[in-house]
Amino acid sequence: MRNPYIYFITAVTLQFTSFAISAQERFELQTKTIFSEIVNDYKTFYQTDRMLRAATVFSLGGIIANTSLDPEIQEWHQSKIKSDFSDDVSGVAKLFGEKTIMLPVTLAATAMQMSSTHNVFGEWGQLTLRSYIVGSPAVGVMQYVTGGSRPRDGREADWRPFNDDNGVSGHSYVGAVPFLVLAKMKQLSPMQKNMALFASGLSAWSRVNDDAHYFSQALLGWYMAWEAVDAVSSNGVKENWLQVSPYTFGDGVGVSVSMSW
Repeated sequence: MRNPYIYFITAVTLQFTSFAISAQERFELQTKTIFSEIVNDYKTFYQTDRMLRAATVFSLGGIIANTSLDPEIQEWHQSKIKSDFSDDVSGVAKLFGEKTIMLPVTLAATAMQMSSTHNVFGEWGQLTLRSYIVGSPAVGVMQYVTGGSRPRDGREADWRPFNDDNGVSGHSYVGAVPFLVLAKMKQLSPMQKNMALFASGLSAWSRVNDDAHYFSQALLGWYMAWEAVDAVSSNGVKENWLQVSPYTFGDGVGVSVSMSW
C-alpha cells in the first residue's frame, strides 16, 4: 500500500502549501532575544485563567478515563470503525505525530527566516517551534502525573499517578500543533481554517484507531497542543476561546462546552 501513502502525503503537502501561500504574515521577528520571547511564551502559557481552564479539561478527561467511558469508546471504535482503510489512513496520520519527523521539518521552516523575516513558512515554523517548546514540558509531566496505560497493553484507562506515562498522548500533541498554528492564521478562509482544525485531530484519532491510546489520552494530548499554540499566538493577550458551563435539561444536568477560533 505504498502508493496511497505517497498520494496522500503529496496531497497534504500541496494543501499545506496553499494554506501558507494564502495566509498573510501575522507575526514578525521581534528585536528581543529568543530567550526573552520564550520566557514571555511561558508566562502566557502559565497564566492563572489558563491553568484553571486546564484543570477543568483534565477533570473532564479524568472522568472519561476513570469510568467505563474510555473502554466503551475504544471497544466501539475497534468493532465499528477500524478497518483496512482506517489503518491505511491512520498509518499516514501517525507520521505527523512523530517528533523525529516534525521537529526537523519545523526547524527547517524556522530557518527560512534567516533569509527573510517575511517568509510565511518561516513564520509558521517559528510559531510551531515555540509552541513545542512551551508545551512539551507540561505534556511530559502530565503523562506521568496521570499515569494512564495503553489499551493494547491490556490495562484499563484508570489514572494511576506515576505508575505509567501514557495518560496524555504525545503523538496527539505533536501532530496537532502544526495544524493548529495554521488554524490561527486570520487571513485563511473559513474553509481552510476548518480543514486545518480537522487535520489537527488526525494524529489523535490514529492513536485510538491503532489501539495505542484511549480516547481521553488522545483528547488531552490535542488539548495541550491547543493551549500551547494559543499561548504563543496570543503571547500575553487573553482570549476566552473555551467556555465550560453547567446546564439543565428536563430532569437532568449536563456540561456545555463551546469553542471559538
